[in-house]
Amino acid sequence: MNGPGNLRVHEALLYGGTQERITWVYGDLRGSAQSSVKLGNTAVELRAQVPDPLAVAGSLSVNGKATYRLPTAAMTPKLALTHDTQGLFNVTLNEAAGTVYFTDGRTWSRLSAPAGAGLRGTAVAGLRGAGNFTDAEADALSAALLNQGPLAVTVLNEAGVPDAPLAVEPAPTEYRRTALYVLPNVRTVVAQGSATGSVTITPGAGQPGSVQAQGARVTFTELASGTNAAVTDPTVRVATSQGELSALYGLAYGRQTGVPAAPSLGAGGTAVGIFLGQRPTGGYGVRVLGASTQGGVLTLTAEVRSPGPGSITTQALTSPWTIVRVSGTYREVRVVNAQGQSLPGGAGGGTGQTR
Repeated sequence: MNGPGNLRVHEALLYGGTQERITWVYGDLRGSAQSSVKLGNTAVELRAQVPDPLAVAGSLSVNGKATYRLPTAAMTPKLALTHDTQGLFNVTLNEAAGTVYFTDGRTWSRLSAPAGAGLRGTAVAGLRGAGNFTDAEADALSAALLNQGPLAVTVLNEAGVPDAPLAVEPAPTEYRRTALYVLPNVRTVVAQGSATGSVTITPGAGQPGSVQAQGARVTFTELASGTNAAVTDPTVRVATSQGELSALYGLAYGRQTGVPAAPSLGAGGTAVGIFLGQRPTGGYGVRVLGASTQGGVLTLTAEVRSPGPGSITTQALTSPWTIVRVSGTYREVRVVNAQGQSLPGGAGGGTGQTR
């Protein structure tokens, strides 16, 4: 094993919903096309870094991959947390008393205390400051854990985890380890007197992320979205009454403790629930990009996300969904992708049927 100059090894040890050991190897190839080291009992080839979401500046590729990855050992739960509809957190278990980070699948926040009830989160860019990560490593890992629905992460004492440090040959000039416990599918519980928020989106030419199907444009409001619906098959459900909207919320939040009260549908309004059905891991999601109407038919253009090859995913069953509201009454709804192709289950009628 000749090894690169200034060999450094940094590791992320992920437990809980994601069981992976991710190793970044840094060094100077000193003008050579390749070098080699031994990680554990395995000899690996180091070359220039390859394009990959987990690649960071200064690191080398390992056997043609951005990082060296192995499974981690199983671990008993180290974190228990719920999130309520007013944005407060209740942490009932945090064994290492480490900092807790939370993502709703889109943004990150850091909790003000490692345990307790009624805790508030502070908006942060991601996992920067967690453990022994460099900022670049924290940014790459934060991005990799997004789009997997609500999950929480706590920093563990790396000296107490079941996986021993890797034996590295030749000996590195620096060896860092950071251990994290990942809690997927964080439950949302109903807070007393809470109100459900919504985001109104007005589709239009030149607006980022706005894709239009043929027909008259329609303004839509995203009422809620998540990844843990009580739905196993792809389906679209349409609600034209307050009772039907409440039934939609029951499907969407059916695997959680308590169902948030549905907002007012409003006179002459229609709500549409798009459910992707059961998926084997995290990393899946759906959101509406545009809405149009023609001949009394409402067409929603939706984007479906799925994890790419080699992505970090939470190993838990998910069922992604989104619910949007539009003005006007529609009994026939089509859901298509940006190319105009119908999504599975993408034609919907009332909440009691799909077609």
